[in-house]
Amino acid sequence: MSDDRVASSQGGAEPPDAAERLRFILERAPLRLFAVDQDGIFVLNEGVNPAGGTKPGALVGINALAAYRNFPEGLAALEAARSGRDASVRYERDGITYDLHLVPRRNASGGVIGVLGMAVVVTERVAAERARERSEQHFRSVVDTNMMCIAFFGPGGRLTDANAAFRELSGYTEADIQSGLLDAARLTPPGHEAADQRAREETAARGVCTPYEKELLHKDGRRIPVLVGGAVVEAGLSIAFLLDLTERRKAELARESLQGQLLQIQKLDSLGLLAGGVAHDFNNLLTAIIGSASTALLALPEENPIRHDLDNIMLAARRAATLTRQLLAYAGKGHFEVRTLDVSRHVGELSHLLETTIPKKVQLRLELAQGLPPIAADVGQLQQVLTNLVINGAEAIGQDNGIVSVKTGVQDIDADYARELFPAESVAQGRHVFVEVVDSGSGMDTHTVARIFDPFFSTKFTGRGLGLAAVLGIVRVHKGAIKVYSALGKGTTIKVLFPAVDGSAQIASPPALDFRGEGLVLVVDDDRGVREVATRLLQFFGFSVIQAENGRLGVEAFARHSAQVKVVLLDMTMPEMGGDEAFRAMRRIRPNVPVILTSGYNELEATHGLVSKGLTGFLQKPFAPRDLAEKLASACKPSDDR
Repeated sequence: MSDDRVASSQGGAEPPDAAERLRFILERAPLRLFAVDQDGIFVLNEGVNPAGGTKPGALVGINALAAYRNFPEGLAALEAARSGRDASVRYERDGITYDLHLVPRRNASGGVIGVLGMAVVVTERVAAERARERSEQHFRSVVDTNMMCIAFFGPGGRLTDANAAFRELSGYTEADIQSGLLDAARLTPPGHEAADQRAREETAARGVCTPYEKELLHKDGRRIPVLVGGAVVEAGLSIAFLLDLTERRKAELARESLQGQLLQIQKLDSLGLLAGGVAHDFNNLLTAIIGSASTALLALPEENPIRHDLDNIMLAARRAATLTRQLLAYAGKGHFEVRTLDVSRHVGELSHLLETTIPKKVQLRLELAQGLPPIAADVGQLQQVLTNLVINGAEAIGQDNGIVSVKTGVQDIDADYARELFPAESVAQGRHVFVEVVDSGSGMDTHTVARIFDPFFSTKFTGRGLGLAAVLGIVRVHKGAIKVYSALGKGTTIKVLFPAVDGSAQIASPPALDFRGEGLVLVVDDDRGVREVATRLLQFFGFSVIQAENGRLGVEAFARHSAQVKVVLLDMTMPEMGGDEAFRAMRRIRPNVPVILTSGYNELEATHGLVSKGLTGFLQKPFAPRDLAEKLASACKPSDDR
């Protein structure tokens, strides 16, 4: 063969030796190689600058430290390499992104005699990474806004993840999903096999399926009509989008449009809005339930046997109210309400709820000590601790038969014992009340025990590991501590200790009420049940009542009766005109009228901006007769300002 090389695809002859071949490549590749000697002088500069400017070899003989004086990141990397350390930095010039890599150049004895460097153009790669990150952020924002129910399914149709909207629609909790026991078949009632099979075949062929109507099987057995569509995300993972058609079905029967439902869904632009709105609506319902039961109790004599049933209704409603307050807290619209509690009594009241959170193969046993000193705690947060621990214990048992025991008692903590607790640094010595959850599961080794409170750590394949991290956070806020006992094959015991406090536990049931008043009260609320309950209670207390179903009608009614109205009971969230606007309009008509604001949100959230305007009081839904009476008694007190 001739010494002449075959012409390359670039139009020139291929270089004859290694150095020339390297130079040949560097002149065409998006990178530059260079070398700096011990004095910081460029001794090599090969490659093409895609942005233009310096040519190959142009920097040779120039002091690199001076050349980098306007490039602080590069200068720091150069100094690091001159001192014997590898260094890398990413920078951008004239719209082009580079990765600069510097390594020390050493002699045979290992001494640094200069620096070798390489600058690689990574503009396209960085752009692709940024585009991928933006795409992932957009996708996550769609999931987290909960504008639509979204669920992810793995091999065999197993449900692996779902957003809050799907959990709300289906009735299943995050713990249920993490258990790995839910799949597409369990979530679908009989009668949809053919439609589901067509959807699977279409997804396998096209990667997506045409949306179709079916039913979702709720956790409590109800059938919920949904519109569902799906797509393949990656091998073995698919995504399903579900739209609740309940309202549309009702609208079809009443010849109404679906537009209202779609507009309502579009308003749910965040998890906080969804959770807060649901809690607010539930508080309206609970106001009607508690108020109706309360008025019935006030009208019945003590010996009437129906009082027992009404007391049970009140107890369940108050427990539901506690759950809605916790939901508001998750939505960023709640706060801790610390009061003195009897732990044994609280666990006993929660026993039925705890039993519903664990599989039927797992037996729940209670060993509750009596006469315990009280603790200072938030009821909702304490409930979350108990629920998480019981669920965690049940999941440790798995599919086998087993027992989860909940024990309570008193224990004195000394300095030595305190060092064994989580978190040891904040545990006060002295008397503590404990709640101990014991499971008969497989147990854990010491390495696992040391990590169970780390966020996102989990021993379960589908777990997120947030439950115990959340428990530790709540316990720390309450200045408590946790002790864990576990061994492989011997189960696990988690003991939560709360500082005991002086005094006695607060009893939820209020004493009998003898408040009486007179005069005209204006009740403004868009919920008919709340209006009716408030009216009956006010009439029981001796007042006469006029009602309005929104802020606009409330202002009109007040304008007609402003001289006679003694107190206004005003809801914060209403259509047409909200409570804040109605409040200001009424104050313009009569500046000194007493106004009690009501809301399903907490006081800080609901009265923001109104306290300084002369608001008389705040009544959080759901409220009992005593709560209303206390606010009315305060509002009706004579005042020089009225």
